[in-house]
Amino acid sequence: MNTDFSKKTPIKTPPFPGRTMDDFSKAVDDSVIQCFRIKGERGYSEFWRRDKSPVETLELANLLRSLRKVVSHIGRNAGTVSWKDTMDSEIIIDPAPVMGKYPVPAAKTDKLVGEAVWRAYKNIEMSDYAKKLAIAKIDLSYRYLYKFELYFDTCEKVYFDCLSNKRVFGIYTEKSREQDIIKSLDVISHPPALAELFSIWWDIAADRTAPRYLEDYKDTSVRSKMGDSALEKYYTKPIKILNSMIPPLLDECSKISGVTERCEFRAKLYVVTWEKLFAYIKFWAVDSKDIFLQARDHEKHQLKGIKKSLSIPQLVFSKQHGKVVEKEPPKPKKKKPAVDSSIVTVQTNHIVLPARDYVNKKLLQDLSVVFKSVAVRKSIYNRGLTSGGIDRRRLYRAQTTGTIFNIKKNEFNLLNDITIIVDATGSMAATNKWEHTQEIFQTLYLAVSKFNKNAGLFAYNEVRNTCLITELYRQGTFYNIQPHGKTASGEIIKTMIKRVKSRNKKPIFIHITDGASNWGCPVKEAISLCHKNRALLLTLGVNCSEADTKLLEEEYGKLVQFVNRIDMLPALMRNLLNRGKRTFSR
Repeated sequence: MNTDFSKKTPIKTPPFPGRTMDDFSKAVDDSVIQCFRIKGERGYSEFWRRDKSPVETLELANLLRSLRKVVSHIGRNAGTVSWKDTMDSEIIIDPAPVMGKYPVPAAKTDKLVGEAVWRAYKNIEMSDYAKKLAIAKIDLSYRYLYKFELYFDTCEKVYFDCLSNKRVFGIYTEKSREQDIIKSLDVISHPPALAELFSIWWDIAADRTAPRYLEDYKDTSVRSKMGDSALEKYYTKPIKILNSMIPPLLDECSKISGVTERCEFRAKLYVVTWEKLFAYIKFWAVDSKDIFLQARDHEKHQLKGIKKSLSIPQLVFSKQHGKVVEKEPPKPKKKKPAVDSSIVTVQTNHIVLPARDYVNKKLLQDLSVVFKSVAVRKSIYNRGLTSGGIDRRRLYRAQTTGTIFNIKKNEFNLLNDITIIVDATGSMAATNKWEHTQEIFQTLYLAVSKFNKNAGLFAYNEVRNTCLITELYRQGTFYNIQPHGKTASGEIIKTMIKRVKSRNKKPIFIHITDGASNWGCPVKEAISLCHKNRALLLTLGVNCSEADTKLLEEEYGKLVQFVNRIDMLPALMRNLLNRGKRTFSR
């Protein structure tokens, strides 16, 4: 047998005469697109990001994958990155700035990477916990609290930039910082302005090329030659105070191993520096859109030249942050409490912050079924239509217009006006307690408001020996306040009864609290006033300890029920609403 197969083996020949296989492979490699290059859009991410696409869905998916890879290299507990309105995650990025041009230019990608790095460090360093510690250490009214929050956020950004400057991430945070500083600088505002001060200091403190914080501030802008508008005149001393924080943040804070210890260190450092800085910036506006500055201008316009000092501002945030909605303040009501010898002043507070969405959809559906079962059905007819059910009273129109049909709709309304009163005092500031309480009252209010147009949602807390009542739902938006101070449950219940007693419907008050009253008049007086005005009262105990449970039972008797688990609420409300008046007021 012939075993020589060499003659039958096919010989590979180059596809083109006079060219070898190596030449052909090189030609193929040169024709393959390795990456998309966009002229005029240089950036650092151009060197490592290769998974680009001109298709929007693919490009956004690839960019999200790249951001997640970057965040995974920052550290543990950084969180998962996701696009806004797509899913719940620890790091939510808004894709709007990079949409419209695909593949996304490298310069825009750099800014997005810098934003993701900031949010990752915020989770790793537990910035929200440090903020709670800092706010608990100071005693500020709402007039100055929003300034402190702006100051705290700027200090944390400086801290995150100092951490990222030690690694390659500093070049990306620098790009994002430059963009944010340009946005925050308000040319219309006349110095001094807090936003301008913090932006200038942020640029100085986070500089990765040179330690500019060691030098005195020098104005290099056009304003330096404008006399009274020169920035050095206003910002030199405040920036020097702020620069004193940089060495402790760089040297001492980074050497602390525990994350909670680092939070406590930063909170203490920020508060100490704030006390020094507050003397300079106490009466400064944030910028030209400052809510209190707008209030003064509005007040001058209303008074037509008559000077009048601005008291506690009666303002509320609208959907667009910073817009002012004025409301006439009620006269303060002074009462003589029986619990202690102090006089409780009850006032309405209109300065709130936008709240996060804590609505539990499963609980909302169960509560809606409960309230619908006790609501009164009312049939509404829309007559004179060209389709629908036949309306016997319009049959004479069959030969002319043919509009002999109608549509029947059912509306369900509760016979009672329900008002939810939430305890937002100091005991609610414990870890996750206020968030759990927000989940309960936001869900409960949405279920009630479906069947009662006059439903109300209010919270109360104590600030500077004044009991403040705050409306937490306005024009389709939930708002939030900071839990603080003593508990004056009796005073609040009496005040709310007097506010709604003129309505025709019998009011029902659902009071959500975690402990007994320790300030103002006793709760028994409020319960007696409920009987007198034929108002129905129910108290829900949430997150109560054993001691608080006993105290609440002594104060309210049968009028208190305890919600140990959130799934207990629908069954509890069903039983209470079915029993009617006896459950609430007897």
